[in-house]
Amino acid sequence: MGTLGLDMERGLFLGIDFGTTNSVVSLYNFAEGEAVTIPIDGGNIFPTAIQFESDPDDDTKLSRVFGVQAKEAAVIYPLSTVLSVKRRLANEESIRVTVDEREYTFSPEEVAGEIIAYLKAKADEYVQEELNIAGEFSGCVITVPANSTDKQKKMTKLAAMKAGFEENSVFLRLEPAAAAISYAVNESADKKVLVYDFGGGTFDACILEIKSGEAGEPTISILSTYGDNRLGGNDIDKIIMDMIYEEFKKLAGDEIDLFDEHADDGVSKRQKKVAIVRLMQAATQAKERLSQAKTTKVVLAPFIQEPRIININMEISREDFVAHRRVNPLGDPQEYYEKFRDKNLEDLLQVTMECVDRCLEAAELAPADIDEVFLVGGSSSLLQVGEKITEKFGKEPFRSRISPALSISQGAAHYCNMIMMPTVKGPVMQERTVHPLGLEIAGRRFMEIVGGGVDIPAGGLVVEAAELLTTNFDNVSSMAIVVYENTLPQSGKAKGDTTPLVHMEGMKRLAGTSLRGIPQRPKGLEKVKVIFSVGQDNMLHVTAKSTGDGGAVTELAVDELYS
Repeated sequence: MGTLGLDMERGLFLGIDFGTTNSVVSLYNFAEGEAVTIPIDGGNIFPTAIQFESDPDDDTKLSRVFGVQAKEAAVIYPLSTVLSVKRRLANEESIRVTVDEREYTFSPEEVAGEIIAYLKAKADEYVQEELNIAGEFSGCVITVPANSTDKQKKMTKLAAMKAGFEENSVFLRLEPAAAAISYAVNESADKKVLVYDFGGGTFDACILEIKSGEAGEPTISILSTYGDNRLGGNDIDKIIMDMIYEEFKKLAGDEIDLFDEHADDGVSKRQKKVAIVRLMQAATQAKERLSQAKTTKVVLAPFIQEPRIININMEISREDFVAHRRVNPLGDPQEYYEKFRDKNLEDLLQVTMECVDRCLEAAELAPADIDEVFLVGGSSSLLQVGEKITEKFGKEPFRSRISPALSISQGAAHYCNMIMMPTVKGPVMQERTVHPLGLEIAGRRFMEIVGGGVDIPAGGLVVEAAELLTTNFDNVSSMAIVVYENTLPQSGKAKGDTTPLVHMEGMKRLAGTSLRGIPQRPKGLEKVKVIFSVGQDNMLHVTAKSTGDGGAVTELAVDELYS
């Protein structure tokens, strides 16, 4: 395999599933003709965690600890450890860590970049020492949730560049599509497949059509996708956290609030941080055990030591877990907590099934039209998920030889194969627009510019609006350009009308700006041309230009202005 490294047309590429809770990296092994997962620090699944500490040789600098060690260090050093950084991408809020009473500030993409850089370094070592390949990974295929915002995509790409990957060699691909490729490589029949992707921080339902091709080159197309960027396995963990926290409140006589750092209850800020991290870890472990056993014990002794020692020793049954309704915010913002307040596991799984229904509706398919259901993401291994799928589709989920936790990364590695060696045959992913895209026009109506299901050429898709926009009033000098995505094309229409309205169900506002400097003329005389450009990564750019003499131009990069 060592000589193949010299023949690769685009250099060596790494497939990265950068997850909220865990990350996985894979590469395409040409010697074996398959994607393989690279073990990082002895395991295939790498906790997406980083801990900062003082450099022993220079106390003005910081050193880093990653993965399992960082996750474990969070119990002792919660103020200097960052978990779930993926959920902070596209968030303007800085990440603050405290090391030896000094506060340091980082952007989310900086922290994400450091974790990805560590994965890259370990992968470089692996291919050099274990596979005898000279050189390092210059590019990567990094996956993103199907319903991620364009700004999240941009920040993910920026993080990969900060990790040392070359800008023009960072490719973003949708997680369900990557998972489908790992499924399709062993599939010879034409099928419609639902990918049920339940990760640590997000949920996506995605329907793909697989068509068999010549010489083992199936073509995969996305028919529809629908998801929830604020629902993941972490939220299921919080149901068990809530159960444990209720026990703690009883033992503490409701006198201690671990999530209020400023409460005068005798518990220090650091002790509260430590207790919360231990609470999170205990809940995650209990959830994993309950996927196999009917009961599990949670022992935290001591849980806190100030102002007095409190030990937690409780047994949680699977029945209790399934029935429990969350009653505590657990540090979540109020808006976020309201979404999960008084909800149990059944309620959260029902939300995922509603996303599945929306996905079927958008593809104009019935459950009977789906040939296979492919489970992806660690949380999809819950027994209750399999039961829901079987009830809905009348068939059990597809049992892959690939772990649901590894399938996305290995699918990304197949993408890498196509990039590294374009002449090598393999699955072909036909990138398409998922939903119609367009603008808000007068009367709060939606003017579609790019249809759903349109093939995106390798060089990108450029579509000019069929109609020119016109000014609605005399002597205006600016015009609002507001971009919407119609996630449910067959709904959201006014009664008796065929034109969707932007305030109705299924409409998702992506971005907005103003075209300024329009020549002032009577209404209707000044016209504006709008062009939508969509790349293969489904990132959108909009150009608006007034057509009169001295007309103004504005360009809207949705990833920068998403709100």
